[in-house]
Amino acid sequence: MAGEGKKPASDILNFDPMRFLRRLVVRAAQELAANPEARAKASQVLEENIKPRAKKAWQQAQPEIENAKQGFKSYAKKLRDEYRKGRGG
Repeated sequence: MAGEGKKPASDILNFDPMRFLRRLVVRAAQELAANPEARAKASQVLEENIKPRAKKAWQQAQPEIENAKQGFKSYAKKLRDEYRKGRGG
């Protein structure tokens, strides 16, 4: 039949990015398990590129995280005070 290898349009519209990423990660893990050179390169990239960038991003995010934490504490205190005031306590 003509077009047997093509997926229906409904399959394309139901694309699941998480499933795609999961399959991609599994495939990468299989490749690393089977290939010592790829494993060594991945380890090098992790140590030299990914870890330093993640550490720097974490340090840069700390002020915003602290600000959000203080804002949440302030909001929670205000909410608690309003609740207590409303119930006569």
